[in-house]
Amino acid sequence: MDQQQRTASDWLGLASLVFMWGSSFITIKIAVDHIGPMWLVTIRLIVAALCMIAFAYWKNVRLPKGWREWRAMLFLGSFGTAIPFILVSYAVPYVPSAVAGLMMATIPFQVLLFSLVFLPEEKATPVRILSLIIGFAGVAAIIVGSAGPKTDLAISLIPFALLILATSGYATNGIVSRRMIDMPAMTKSYGTLLVATGTAILCSIIFEPIPTSLSWEGWAAAAYLGIIPTWAATIVYYRLVDKTSAAFCAQSNYLVPTVAVALGALAFGEQLSPLQFVGFFAIIFGLLIAEGVIKRKRRPRLPTPPA
Repeated sequence: MDQQQRTASDWLGLASLVFMWGSSFITIKIAVDHIGPMWLVTIRLIVAALCMIAFAYWKNVRLPKGWREWRAMLFLGSFGTAIPFILVSYAVPYVPSAVAGLMMATIPFQVLLFSLVFLPEEKATPVRILSLIIGFAGVAAIIVGSAGPKTDLAISLIPFALLILATSGYATNGIVSRRMIDMPAMTKSYGTLLVATGTAILCSIIFEPIPTSLSWEGWAAAAYLGIIPTWAATIVYYRLVDKTSAAFCAQSNYLVPTVAVALGALAFGEQLSPLQFVGFFAIIFGLLIAEGVIKRKRRPRLPTPPA
């Protein structure tokens, strides 16, 4: 399937997916000026869940069944969706949206790292270890490059720590999905959204005051996040996976940061330091090594001379 020729609609689907996910960071930055991070996530997920319920009814998508499936949904919905959403919402106001997008490029590396630790069939080859070292060096460059001359590095590390924890939650989704029992992709998405919504509501009620008033900008941003980057992107992603392959859709990991950088520059005039660009390209370079796109050329062996 990976070798088949892609159609224009395949590339259009990938481009729309990249734009929807890439636009979420700038929208979050706008939204948190009008609503607290937790309630922003809660409203976002309620909107997405309502859209998914209507879609599931229309397309006859079943709910997860039994404790084994719902147990997996509890993990994916809470630790793989709701909590990362909350962490990103807390971090984005303190870093450029472009940088938040760049941190998403670390997800494939974390998937690789977790696979080596939790999946016995994955081998810690020298090439994979090298790619991880290069990737972590890239992350370090992005973080260090964000510190200005008068910035307290210890304080500036906090939003990056939140982003790394968030991306770790996203990365564990892939590991848990490989360990869980087989179930339809849309059912998995349906159950995950429902659990994530319940988790976000509970966290918001416990840790953040209920907003008594909300501007139309806050409602609009939360609705956009719920409908476009959360619900619509999920539908496009799973349809694209069914039509093409997971490997084809995984290219979004490399493209989403580019969209986040471009939108951040257009909307807020955000600029990245040269060191942060170096870090981003180091991450991509390490991923290309890990995926086998960049390989060391073997020198041809000369024939053994006759004795």
